[in-house]
Amino acid sequence: MSIETERLLPRHDNPHQLGRAVLDLIQSRRSLREGFIDKPIPTEVIDEIIQSGLRAPSSKNAQPWRVHVLERGERLAGIADTVQFAKNARDYAPIDPATGQLRQWESTVAESAQVLRAVGVGLFVENRGAFSGGRQSVANANNSVRGNGIVGYSFEMIGLGAMVENMWLSAHAQGLGGVFMGDVLVAEEEIQAELAFSGDLVGVLALGYTDLQPFEKALKADTVVYHDPSKGAL
Repeated sequence: MSIETERLLPRHDNPHQLGRAVLDLIQSRRSLREGFIDKPIPTEVIDEIIQSGLRAPSSKNAQPWRVHVLERGERLAGIADTVQFAKNARDYAPIDPATGQLRQWESTVAESAQVLRAVGVGLFVENRGAFSGGRQSVANANNSVRGNGIVGYSFEMIGLGAMVENMWLSAHAQGLGGVFMGDVLVAEEEIQAELAFSGDLVGVLALGYTDLQPFEKALKADTVVYHDPSKGAL
């Protein structure tokens, strides 16, 4: 173990217990949309969460993100209203791009707006489009280069996902709960204007103190395949 690693992870009487604590933290994280209590989040806690996010890996170390921080108050409540009453809010759900038909999920926009009213902070994540130039740039690209643009956009999303997860785990470690909500994109233009940015809105990590206890997560079957004859499916 290097000196730097020892500084970050000091010696522990039982290294296995330390490792187990990290694994438990990862595996006990849940998406919570209710049960938030009216308790301010200290500035140093929010800063710690964001610093954890900024240290996430990203392709080419491009760091395509920018985080816009709104603590509980009139501006966050105003965005909640804008989201809830946005055009097409009732029908905003994933669609099949081949047919234009709605997938199996229903809109949760009204529920997401209520979450924004209840939490202590909303961390709105912007994609600055380091590779792709952004969602619209990919959509408008010539057919000969669109595939490459989609790949670049995918790399941005992988980095952004790691960044959001880092922030989420940091929040969880400090006693907060919350949820990442992408359906606030129903009011993307209004949120961009309110927070003064031009990159793509990816979503918002909404965090707060909660009385809810962790619950068991239902895992889908057949999501892992071992390509080793000696092992079966997980």
